[in-house]
Amino acid sequence: MLVAYDGSPSSKAALMWAAKYSPILNLEIIVVNVWEYSESALDVAGVGFGSSGYVGEADPKIWSKEILKSGVAEVFGEQATNIQTRSIEGGVVRTFVDLSKEAEVLVMGSRGHGKFADLILGSVSESLTAKSKCPVLVVHAAAERVAA
Repeated sequence: MLVAYDGSPSSKAALMWAAKYSPILNLEIIVVNVWEYSESALDVAGVGFGSSGYVGEADPKIWSKEILKSGVAEVFGEQATNIQTRSIEGGVVRTFVDLSKEAEVLVMGSRGHGKFADLILGSVSESLTAKSKCPVLVVHAAAERVAA
């Protein structure tokens, strides 16, 4: 069972769903955070620092590992040591499509940007339900369910 986790309330709801149902489905949980360095206008102009310009927790690689560690610890407590985590650099949709080739199911949260933002940003959950090589379960956070 592959779980997409970015620290958002809906991704936490997805992780909680996985914690509840993985024993019933007899599936191992792998929690994944996908990240990438973003280029600044200075980098594009050739005068920035690129990925070496990130320091400490501002570095997406460090942030990714920390968000995985804290999220898994919060949901699984003492059982957190039995949960696999992966911090992967890359594009979110492409990375999860590749990972889905080996997964039984992909569990992810619905961040609920809204219709207008989805037109501009696109929807990761929508893209993955269309492109994934395994079934995709989209979990809404409790606040999203109440607002709907």
